[in-house]
Amino acid sequence: MKHVLVLQHVWDDPIGYLGTILQEHTIPYQTINVESEPLPDPTLYGAIIALGGPQHVYDETSYPYFVEEKALIHKAVEQNIPYLGICLGGQLLAYVLGAEVKRQTISEVGFFDVQLTQQARSDPLFQGLVGYQKVFHWHADSFDLPAGAVLLATGERMRNQAFRYGRHAYALQYHIELSQEVLAIWLHQPESRQDLIGTVGFDAYAAIVADQSRYYATYLKHVRIQFENFLRISGCI
Repeated sequence: MKHVLVLQHVWDDPIGYLGTILQEHTIPYQTINVESEPLPDPTLYGAIIALGGPQHVYDETSYPYFVEEKALIHKAVEQNIPYLGICLGGQLLAYVLGAEVKRQTISEVGFFDVQLTQQARSDPLFQGLVGYQKVFHWHADSFDLPAGAVLLATGERMRNQAFRYGRHAYALQYHIELSQEVLAIWLHQPESRQDLIGTVGFDAYAAIVADQSRYYATYLKHVRIQFENFLRISGCI
């Protein structure tokens, strides 16, 4: 069995709950810190997962490692290697495919429902999810839909929430990797908490904290359905 390659962009957005699922299925995976480690040949892997981060995909001056990472993603798409881009990882796929990724003008932070499109009903990534998916948002940028891509999920605040390109290259604008430990860092670690309050205000922050008890169990259920679908697409299970 080929390993799964995990591309991590920042310390506080690791593989999280997805790593738990990989371990449950005894699927080997390798995590690469793209900022400090050389990127391997993507053809050596059975699937690629690109995680989130606060970086901007269009700023290669500040983030020069994006040059190599974009080349890796382009090669993965050309070679039909299953790819799952989460938030920043999804923006990277959109950018590689020629779509615009830009700063958003409205806030989208917290637990949301994204609505599945007609095309998602027949897409293997969304099998078992009926009508919507409970997700968590925290992003400064958003992506346009690349030419030739299939829109799979939409949102009230931002239309483009998920797409597929080709057979099995997927981009999600939202986060599906949040374990309880990672979510606790995002909500309560002092620097992260201050950043979140500065983005949405204290009242909205308090509402997000309260929403965890209402929505997190559904979030995990939907994540497991979707991620195990991706593992089936990749031939891992």
